[in-house]
Amino acid sequence: MYKWRFSMIHMIFYAPYPQIVPLIKQVFQERPDCDELEYEIVQDFYNNPLQDLNADVVIARGFSALTMKQRGYICAELKVGGYDVIAAVLKARRMSPGLSHIAVIGAFNMIYGIESIRDAFPDMKLSTYPVNSEPLLADAIRQAISDGCDALVGNYTGVELAKKSGLPAVMIESGQEAINNAIDEAKSAAEIDLREKMRSAQMANIMNYSFQGILSTDQDGIITFANKYCYSILDSGHALLTGRSILDFFPNLPLEEVTRNGKKLLSELHIYASYHLMVNCVPAPDNNGNSGCVLTFQDTSRIQADELQVRKKLRHSSFQAKYQFSNILHKSRIMDSVISDAMTYSYSDSNILIYGETGTGKELFAQSIHNSSPRKNHPFVAINCSALPENLLESELFGYVEGAFTGASKGGKMGFFELAHKGTIFLDEIGDVSPNLQSRLLRVLQEREVVRLGSDTVIPVDVRVISATNKNLKEEVANGRFRQDLLYRLDVLELNLPPLRNREQDALFLLSQLISYEHERTGCILTGLSEEGASLITQYPWPGNIREMRNFCQRLSILTQNPLATPADILKVLPDAAAALTPNGPKKTDRSTPGDAPVYSLYDEREEILKALYTFHNSRTKTAKFLGIDKSTLWRKMKKYHILLP
Repeated sequence: MYKWRFSMIHMIFYAPYPQIVPLIKQVFQERPDCDELEYEIVQDFYNNPLQDLNADVVIARGFSALTMKQRGYICAELKVGGYDVIAAVLKARRMSPGLSHIAVIGAFNMIYGIESIRDAFPDMKLSTYPVNSEPLLADAIRQAISDGCDALVGNYTGVELAKKSGLPAVMIESGQEAINNAIDEAKSAAEIDLREKMRSAQMANIMNYSFQGILSTDQDGIITFANKYCYSILDSGHALLTGRSILDFFPNLPLEEVTRNGKKLLSELHIYASYHLMVNCVPAPDNNGNSGCVLTFQDTSRIQADELQVRKKLRHSSFQAKYQFSNILHKSRIMDSVISDAMTYSYSDSNILIYGETGTGKELFAQSIHNSSPRKNHPFVAINCSALPENLLESELFGYVEGAFTGASKGGKMGFFELAHKGTIFLDEIGDVSPNLQSRLLRVLQEREVVRLGSDTVIPVDVRVISATNKNLKEEVANGRFRQDLLYRLDVLELNLPPLRNREQDALFLLSQLISYEHERTGCILTGLSEEGASLITQYPWPGNIREMRNFCQRLSILTQNPLATPADILKVLPDAAAALTPNGPKKTDRSTPGDAPVYSLYDEREEILKALYTFHNSRTKTAKFLGIDKSTLWRKMKKYHILLP
């Protein structure tokens, strides 16, 4: 259980008589909690009443205790027990052996236990004279003398007055146990009071820092409490809202329905000055059965702003990767190898650079890597670096503060690196980033922190960076268009995606899958390719790769009126590629587009062949089978790339 701890408790101990001071000090010093207590001993209460106490609690006896409680101070009593009175009576008898009638005079809270000790003195009469205040002691003493009392026991002041009247007197003294018990009571009372004050302060902070107005009223609608927000909306003329009628501010409020009938008013619109306020009002009965009300309100513009923030956060929560490795459709051994590497990379937290021509599925791989990584439950944020101008891209990546530039959103904006915290950021077309932005990216990757535009506050970020490009960044570095140090940061792990023309086993398989998908999605007539159509389409190099193939299938499904697409149907959809579809046209293995325009492939075929040969111990048969080509094709490619076997 949680326990409250207080560093120091401040006490004032009113000594009821001078002789007790050393004993009080002794008790304080011997207590095990003495380092938690700070005390001051005060004598002669009425000459030193200490009107403004700088203490958490007071300890006093008799009249002093009554006075302090009347003043509203936290006061623990130094109680007088029956034993203390007996000790005083015995002392009086020793002083005057012939005593027969003793008066016990003092405050009621000091002498209330006398009745229980009368039987201890069967041969003596004990009379009590309780008084309400110390000035009445003299009257009580005169009455005791008149009643035939021959001695007095009481407090310090009473004893002094009795002696002046010639009456023998003994003071009731408090012992060590009583002092210690009083300190325990004082400590407990102080802790309870401090705890309540802390709770009250906490509740006040909660109320005052609430972003809605909170009012409470009595049964007549008079305001008994108003938090700070109320003063920011309701015009009080710099005066207190408490004591005023709630109808002064909400004249259309059906107050009696709430306070008399217990009705709850929820989400009602009230207009005050220029504010449109959403109001809730509920009954709040007190301990006597009378019901006031508690009213809360909020400016509707604030509600609208909060709703906008919620929408933004919900939009940010949409930064999720949708695809898995299982979504990558393929039949070729080459793609098996690429997917295997990508799956291995996913378990690492190192940056990845994906090379691939347009349409080869770079983001598909990036999402799959993220969803297989330990960061899968955190955001996946993708941004196309070539789609935005430099100044806009910079603000999107790193964010900005309000007023950073003309048109900056009020309140600023969080950048994509911040949004991707704990997750993955995918920087597509990284090769198109300007040199200036490359420098900022390098710093982010080195320091793992961002600074918003217009700000000097450093924000730490924990992101994994996956980049992609269709350019040869090593050539870009050589030509001075890309920073070498940035390339080293991005290209920790490298993934090369082969173009579709080098995936002989995948082309027809993917065509079949895409046509089936369009058939199911649209209900079109087309269900596949005729034998002649399939033979013809295999000649096409697909320079746009899978993206181009997907668009081709969509057009084909719309324009074809046959269940199986013929060569004529295909040529109708691809008129500009007719040359590539003729027997004498360029083949897909030529790495060229129609019209003999050279295309640079970022897929390193030579490296893939060397890798396969190494895996299968230079066996051309196994290597060719793995790559999905025949042995003669493999031999030609080895000659082309100057690959010699030992």
